[in-house]
Amino acid sequence: LVTDALAAASDILYEYPSGATFPGLYAAIASAHFHKYGTTPEDLMRVGIKNHENGKENPYAQMQQSINDIMANKIKRYESQGREVPDWKDEFDFLKSSANPMIASPLRLFDCSLVTDGAACVFLAGEEFVRKYTDNPIWITGTGQGSASLSLHDRNDITSFIAAKEAARQAYKMSGKTPKDIQIAEVHDCFTIAEILAIEDLGFYGKGKAVEAIKEGETKLDGTRPINTSGGLKSKGHPVGASGVAMAVETFKQMRGLAERNRQVKDDVECALTHNLGGSGGTCVVTIYEK
Repeated sequence: LVTDALAAASDILYEYPSGATFPGLYAAIASAHFHKYGTTPEDLMRVGIKNHENGKENPYAQMQQSINDIMANKIKRYESQGREVPDWKDEFDFLKSSANPMIASPLRLFDCSLVTDGAACVFLAGEEFVRKYTDNPIWITGTGQGSASLSLHDRNDITSFIAAKEAARQAYKMSGKTPKDIQIAEVHDCFTIAEILAIEDLGFYGKGKAVEAIKEGETKLDGTRPINTSGGLKSKGHPVGASGVAMAVETFKQMRGLAERNRQVKDDVECALTHNLGGSGGTCVVTIYEK
């Protein structure tokens, strides 16, 4: 039922009736990115590994386990059942194995976000009222919304989401900020490839360049620009209607220095961004936050 409901958010004239699901659509997007920029399955795996590491430290995440933890638990289960233990040397070996089945090539199980039960809440107040409630508000200084055709076949390029680029353009213009000013971001990683597209569309990296930054650790919790400190949709979970607000909650926590456990970023965050997609990039909202 959930898959059917989510699929209805895609093109209902051609894609949905033909059996296309979001894993299938994002698999097509990933394949195009692979072909155009040389992206590899290992690049996708690095996104998932990083987000599970972040989610492990989030007490509100659905998956509070790293990929290493999941692999270790699988090995223990094999041993307790007297089964032959696979020769997994690291997370990549595990993610390339049958323990991580193919869903829609090149996307495997751990490339896909979880569908989650959850809720999130923010308290919004106008500038004239906010001082009644706090002396330390987080300001929304820019926001933008972009749209595109629902169907992938109607787009000139599926390695970039024009809705995200337009939403980002509007938000940057309203706030007077540029991509260089953004210190952390929560982005819509419904699939691992979606995080790569997001940080390119937002202008953090040039097209095809995000994977090198990910490989160098720039998007990790202790990196130069942490992405999805909550664990993202991949590990924190994807409560669909609550996902965008949950990003705002995480951003608030990081900017206030309130992130739980060991996931508070090292630098004082003055400027942050959230990026929330609808469907396969048919709509996008980008919001910029400042102290």
